Amino acid sequence: MCLIRLTGGPMEQMHEASFPLARISSVRGVEELENGANLPKWLDSDDLFWIDIVGGEKPTQADLLQQLGLEDTDREWAQRFGQAGRITINREKLRAVTWLAKEANGGLTEIHLLRTRNFILTIWNGDAATLDGAMTGFAERVGQLKGTPYRAAAIVLQLLLGILEHAVSEIDGQLQATDVQFERNPTAIDFRSLSSRIQRLHTAWASIDRYSIAVKSATVGIEAMPGMDQRGAAELNDYAEQVEDVQHRLQERYRWGAEIIQHFATAIAQRQSEQISRLTVVSVIFLPITFLTGYFGMNFNWMIERVNNPVAFGLLGVLLPISSVVVTIVWFKRRGLM
Repeated sequence: MCLIRLTGGPMEQMHEASFPLARISSVRGVEELENGANLPKWLDSDDLFWIDIVGGEKPTQADLLQQLGLEDTDREWAQRFGQAGRITINREKLRAVTWLAKEANGGLTEIHLLRTRNFILTIWNGDAATLDGAMTGFAERVGQLKGTPYRAAAIVLQLLLGILEHAVSEIDGQLQATDVQFERNPTAIDFRSLSSRIQRLHTAWASIDRYSIAVKSATVGIEAMPGMDQRGAAELNDYAEQVEDVQHRLQERYRWGAEIIQHFATAIAQRQSEQISRLTVVSVIFLPITFLTGYFGMNFNWMIERVNNPVAFGLLGVLLPISSVVVTIVWFKRRGLM
């Protein structure tokens, strides 16, 4: 499948990178959107489709959103990133601010979803290939979704959530590998990198936790909403349960990671304590020698007068220090300190 940028107009030659990538998923499969002129045929048809817009600069995004016939409030909402996770459902449209997983660093990528008229729109920034599987999956299912727009929106939401679930499964492997490495050689673990990854995991969990609450609130009594089809309501309720499951999984992985960090900190503290104990033993062993050296050094004139033969020097200068060290070591061993 070939993915190309939106083309058209002289601006393309000046700054091609400013144009977003755009693809459409429908009963015909996943197609590239070559230029805005193709949109009217999609909008005028009865076919249900999903259009995905990735990257690009705001002016070119805005042109494409305007061609889709979006209202000013919807265009502004779609391009305003940095929002809290939420979902809004009414009889005319469905809006969602949710996330995809970043494979590179374990963080989250914000993605906006809008269901209105006969299409579902997603707009975000990142690697378009991330949604290849989801768009193909939608194309395979969309034939059964005609006349159930809310069900179609719920299916897209579930496909997006599936990408996040896959990332959580990869986190399991990473934590398991870290746990095994900790058991074998705790000092080989990069504590700063591990802490950074666990912090990102905590941020992801907190974001999904708030989003889960918003989804549950939005789907309360959804069956009774005017214009809501029952199958759509069922899919949205399933989606709410799936989001809650992902939230619980992230929470468990964060706790697992936090335990690894705690064990790592405990192991480091224990190792430092052992090193301090060894240094203390060594200093105590040589403390008598330090005392003798200081004592005789302060009484140097007395030593000159009294230590005037090899026997006295051997007793006071050699045998006494060695004896003090031996006695100290024997005492430590009997007390179980060595």
